Amino acid sequence: MASAICIPLQQHPHFAAALRLLGRDVAMTDACGAAPVLTIKRFGLKFAPRGPIWDGATTHDAQTVTLRQLGLGMINSDATGGPVLRWAGFRQVMTPAHVSELCLAGTSDDRLRNAHGKWRNVWRKAQQAPLRISQTVFDPDRHGWLLRADLAQQRTKRYRALPHRIIHAYAAANPRDVIVLVAKQRQATVAAMLFLCHAPVATYHIGWTNAEGRQHAAHHRLLLHAADTFAASGLLRLDLGTVDTENARGLARFKIGSGAMTRALGGTWIKIPRL
Repeated sequence: MASAICIPLQQHPHFAAALRLLGRDVAMTDACGAAPVLTIKRFGLKFAPRGPIWDGATTHDAQTVTLRQLGLGMINSDATGGPVLRWAGFRQVMTPAHVSELCLAGTSDDRLRNAHGKWRNVWRKAQQAPLRISQTVFDPDRHGWLLRADLAQQRTKRYRALPHRIIHAYAAANPRDVIVLVAKQRQATVAAMLFLCHAPVATYHIGWTNAEGRQHAAHHRLLLHAADTFAASGLLRLDLGTVDTENARGLARFKIGSGAMTRALGGTWIKIPRL
């Protein structure tokens, strides 16, 4: 498959390499009409997270044949349609989540114009804030504070994310592909974001800020800075992750307001034996 296909983190070879370092039973299987499919084997069951990623010419009949050949027990579908999954013998067990994806085509001005008016106005005010932005490759010792802060906010806001050991493994397997952006006011850190790069996509993974960072809209500055940097390096898309308008409304508004497009994934499906 062409390298320009925007493969999500959970289906990318970089992610497979990180999981192998953690001792997971991972395979990358060639699939007719799709990118190689990343599968994780658990309790004898082959699971494809966010896969398969089809090319634009693959018919529904061909997709059905490929799904039957892959021998999957569970799929957390990225975009495979429900009829195809049912024809392939799967039944839905969870409804689709929604993700927000920011296109990195065009110029910085283009991306700013695509942002919602209120979001854009906040960004403009943030440009006047006394913040200094830096960008570095993740270092476990230097950025341990960010992981600790993330754990603290997970407890406070009562949510769970991928274990931090995946970040460490990803950085070990893919040097220079875990990127940290930091906003400082004078010498004090007020906000940070961590991204996992898997060309031609970067995925937003951690965001943290304090009261001063919120006052100066530091995350608006950081997100567009990241988008400009990634675009300049040739990446095509910035995956901002799931959008939860019920339990994380503020974060959802921030992602959607940036100009990112929101789309539904395909839901979670299990294979019914002999279907």
